[in-house]
Amino acid sequence: MSPNPPAFRPLPFLPEAHTERSPGHRLQRLRRAAMEAREAFVREGPVAAVATCDLITFPYPTLFAFSGAALSPAPYVMMTNRMQVVQFAEAGTGQRRTLLFNPTDYERGYAAPFYRALRERYGAFLSDKVMSTRHGTVQGHLEALGLTPGDVDYVAFDHLHIQDLRGWLGGAGAPAVFPRAKLLVQRAEWTMVKHLHPMQSVWFVPGGTEIPEDRVVLLDGDSWLGQGVALLNTPGHTQGNTSLALATANEVFVVSENGVSTESYTPLLSRIAGVRRFAEQMGWEVVLNGNTREDSLDQYASMVVEKLFAGPSAVDGAFVNFHPSSLLTAHLMAPGLGPTVVLPAPNTGEMRPTPAVRRAA
Repeated sequence: MSPNPPAFRPLPFLPEAHTERSPGHRLQRLRRAAMEAREAFVREGPVAAVATCDLITFPYPTLFAFSGAALSPAPYVMMTNRMQVVQFAEAGTGQRRTLLFNPTDYERGYAAPFYRALRERYGAFLSDKVMSTRHGTVQGHLEALGLTPGDVDYVAFDHLHIQDLRGWLGGAGAPAVFPRAKLLVQRAEWTMVKHLHPMQSVWFVPGGTEIPEDRVVLLDGDSWLGQGVALLNTPGHTQGNTSLALATANEVFVVSENGVSTESYTPLLSRIAGVRRFAEQMGWEVVLNGNTREDSLDQYASMVVEKLFAGPSAVDGAFVNFHPSSLLTAHLMAPGLGPTVVLPAPNTGEMRPTPAVRRAA
């Protein structure tokens, strides 16, 4: 197991708030801490470059997307999984590092029991040609950005549902696609995937985390990676859920799958049938992406942190600048279940390849 890189720092204020044991008091402390941490984060300056890349559109149960609030006979919403390629100046050294956030190996991901059963139910043609759309591959997007697998320093995921890491980082004798990359993962997530509960197993690829331990960097809470980029500790959707936070010159972006659209954070503005009424009835300010319910109180608090840390969109200030790692997507197979608004995804700056001397080291 690799040690936490010394250049990584904890974000201020949030760690202390997480220690509060009472869920209600913890939520109130996290509200204040998220605003204070955001101010410190923004003061340090913007990220060097970020590109958002669409990978695959896929079905997801309507029941889960808005915790049962959405009223539709369609059994599935459609969501588009996206990867962020992030380059940032590392604190202390100033070296530019490259992070891939959510580089889903979707071909391997079909082995997760939930999606394996879905393909068996509907058949390969409907599953691959009608119910899903491939937009590009991780390697293809990197090439289009002028990068190679050898340029990647880190990979991270908001959570490890349907992820198979062995192709990217090696395992079972297979060579790694990314020869230098380390996995950044919350210790709680890594511990969980090694000892899954039966109610969790349906979302995880069997053996998908069996990679060399020296490729793994365990994080303990919020981690400030460098100028303009942090990984927020946002437990709930899974026990080690992580959100990507990015500061640009104009705004802060937050990315995760705690919610399926920005309106998950402003449900009173949703035009999806049932969502606004549900939020009003329950008195909720956020509506969870609820395919796992083991830590719903934590997920609610984490979504409030994401909401406050992101702040309003510079494009439409009525909505939170939250960008789902798997974005609710309008589709003929999901009538009435398209997003109320789609905000411009994080894209800024110019990508640069890693200097050859460092890549060879």
